[in-house]
Amino acid sequence: MVDKFHITRRRLIGAGAATGLGLLLGACGLEDGGSAEAGTADPDAGWSGTLVDPPFTKPDVTFTDFNGKPFPFKEKTEGRLTMLFFGYTSCPDVCPVYLNTLASALDAIDSGPGSRPIVLFVGVDVARDTPKKMKEYLGQIDDSFIGLTAEEPVIAKAIAHLKLGQPVIHEPDKDGNYAVDHPAGIIVFSPDNLGHRIFPANVRQKDWVKDLPRLDEGIYRTDQDAEHS
Repeated sequence: MVDKFHITRRRLIGAGAATGLGLLLGACGLEDGGSAEAGTADPDAGWSGTLVDPPFTKPDVTFTDFNGKPFPFKEKTEGRLTMLFFGYTSCPDVCPVYLNTLASALDAIDSGPGSRPIVLFVGVDVARDTPKKMKEYLGQIDDSFIGLTAEEPVIAKAIAHLKLGQPVIHEPDKDGNYAVDHPAGIIVFSPDNLGHRIFPANVRQKDWVKDLPRLDEGIYRTDQDAEHS
């Protein structure tokens, strides 16, 4: 269960309580609502992301990438370390900070395990998150990041499969600007094609540098570290 992943800030709160896993997604805060049972090792100790048990499977959907080409998610990410984030290009704070922190971490890792994940940004604001806009937006952060779009039902299907809160488009103000509520965590799929961990929006660069190589090597629990040392 991932009931310990509870986000408190309003701007990007999940569009509703997530089903099944009791997961509420939003932005910038992580409260630990549970503890390891006495006499057992905490599988989350030493990790910045939250363990998902049982893990997420990949949604069977086809997006369109920012070059206008079909992107069948399961096929294109088969056997690869994959990071999936639902956001929007007009986000004023969480999305750009999150993505820039990740880009900085990948520069720091440089080479070897964890250095070349597939980073996917799904634009949930389909009216404004055009392929051209996403390509420009992500190109200013890291030109290896891939922007994805789709019809709203396709995006909703992927989000529902992962038991996240659905996006909410708020009413525009007098200038036509509007806010969007969206899931504010990155799901990381390991090379076994399962999402064992989800990372909140306040992950620091050094935590990505520590966690991504382990995930790329198939390590996702603290009790696995000794086995691979």
